[in-house]
Amino acid sequence: MVPAKEPIAMKTHRLGTLCIPLVLFAWLGSSMAHAANAAVPGEKQYQQDRQVCLDGSSNQDRTTCLKEAGAARAAARVNLLKSPDARTLKSNAMKRCEVHQTQEDRLACERLVSGEGTRTGSVAGGGVAMELVTRSTAPVPAASAPR
Repeated sequence: MVPAKEPIAMKTHRLGTLCIPLVLFAWLGSSMAHAANAAVPGEKQYQQDRQVCLDGSSNQDRTTCLKEAGAARAAARVNLLKSPDARTLKSNAMKRCEVHQTQEDRLACERLVSGEGTRTGSVAGGGVAMELVTRSTAPVPAASAPR
């Protein structure tokens, strides 16, 4: 009997009609999710940082690198990573000099912050050493009377 084939063709046609919108919806959904992730603050930078961690070109071990990349992304999401202007950076550096107890040490710190002195080393090499050489003359002790 031939009539049995007709309902099967209809079911296939209906299934095909249903599959196209589902596939289209899934494709659009993944595209929109990708676009939404790109709009999340710090996501693009995180993906770049993560890639650096995974390909081994970071100066850190993989676990630490991935943790820091994730922390930077989290901070960017709450808008903590703002690029301060030069005035703010200088002000913050000067505030760090307030920890010194003597006026002499505080002034030396402020001079280093202002760019005086020499700098050697690098962050990648383990640290930057800053040195400021100051010369002062000591008071001459009073001459003692001969005995």
